[in-house]
Amino acid sequence: MNPNPRVRPFRALRRPLVWSLWLLNFVVIGYFWASNSGVALIDGSLPPGIAFGRLAGLLATFCALTQFVLMSRGAWLEPLFGLDRLARFHRLNGYATLLLMLSHPPLLAWGYGTLEGRGFFAQIVEFWGFPYVILAEIALVLFCTTVGFSIYIARKHLKFETWYYIHLMNYAAIALIPWHQLTHGGELTSNPLFRTYWVLIYSFVALNMLIWRFGLPLYRFWRHGFTVAKTVAEGPRATSVYITGKNMSEYHAKGGQFVLVRYFQKGLWWQEHPFSLSQLPNKVGIRNTVRQLGDFTNEIPNLKPGTKVLVSGPYGAFTLDRAQHHKLLYIAGGIGITPIRSMLEEQSLNTQSSDSILLYANRDNKDIALKSELEAIAHKTPLHIHHILSDDPSAIEKGFVDKEKLQRLVPDLLERDIFLCGPPPMMKGVIETLTQLGVDRKRIHYEQFSLHVR
Repeated sequence: MNPNPRVRPFRALRRPLVWSLWLLNFVVIGYFWASNSGVALIDGSLPPGIAFGRLAGLLATFCALTQFVLMSRGAWLEPLFGLDRLARFHRLNGYATLLLMLSHPPLLAWGYGTLEGRGFFAQIVEFWGFPYVILAEIALVLFCTTVGFSIYIARKHLKFETWYYIHLMNYAAIALIPWHQLTHGGELTSNPLFRTYWVLIYSFVALNMLIWRFGLPLYRFWRHGFTVAKTVAEGPRATSVYITGKNMSEYHAKGGQFVLVRYFQKGLWWQEHPFSLSQLPNKVGIRNTVRQLGDFTNEIPNLKPGTKVLVSGPYGAFTLDRAQHHKLLYIAGGIGITPIRSMLEEQSLNTQSSDSILLYANRDNKDIALKSELEAIAHKTPLHIHHILSDDPSAIEKGFVDKEKLQRLVPDLLERDIFLCGPPPMMKGVIETLTQLGVDRKRIHYEQFSLHVR
């Protein structure tokens, strides 16, 4: 592998550019607020509650719209950060959105109550008589419900699809917000330029959702006609799903990326799940290899050939583009081998293959998925494979990926880029061990391949 020296600087430049543009919106919002409510606050003609309540409402809306840009999975944004990192920011930004939304009504009630000589609760009731304000209150309830259930689902480790469908309420919530702003918002009603800016932000968000979240997947469904070709057992608890289609030479993905799939089969069509590509796309189709770990994945072996599939993606920044050096270490646990297997395939096709080591952890020999394929790749590229088995007394390497094995099996550990994928507890433990051994965190690359980030 030979990292393209032009790719990384360009990517490094785009990230701060995106952050700068996002932060610039706060400056713009602050400017228009300061030129209207801020000035009135300073000269004493506007109570603090009204001024800061307006600001909270504007910032809450912008943060809520940011949520939808993150949810859009835009190709201009997702490859820069990776979908799971966007999901983490989505969660934190969601908390900020909710806090700002919750502060908006009481601040206004305090401010207008002071101005009109009404009590706090009497002013709240007065607001309900204003056009479209009740829609905003419904939106607030929907957002509170979404955040509350999301916290509960994450802590109780409930199903991904439960989290997914709870979040659909956000579409209704965001549609209910702008009406009261455009009719009652002090900054928006007094300044046509700011009003235009606000409409453009909404339009940008809507366009992102239409193109990336809905338009592109539907176009690819029409263009490629994705269909289940067959399923193949990969050991006692894993199954490969081969998805074929038309014009597959036009469908491209990098090793390490994943897709979101929706199988149009009875009992499955209403669920969309992320699965890594366990091999590079080719002229025949794509492949996911899935371990049976729950209700949905337990049905994967029962998929019928000919079942239509809606495929979104590919997504993910867990690719060889991250590598800074020619020496690589791959660490996989269980079904975490799937993205790494496609990365190894990509690496084997490179004329300047890297010196690589794979540490592959499983319970026993029967649990090793894609073993023959890994061995075939090892014949094509400089790759040394070490199977580490926790429950097999006959294994050469017994136990877990620990400090002793890392030092012994990878003596030049500090010279390598490390790509890690496996169960979250394993990944956390391995990262801590690598850090203790002096590995630079910038050389440790991983991704959770999930929208539902805890």
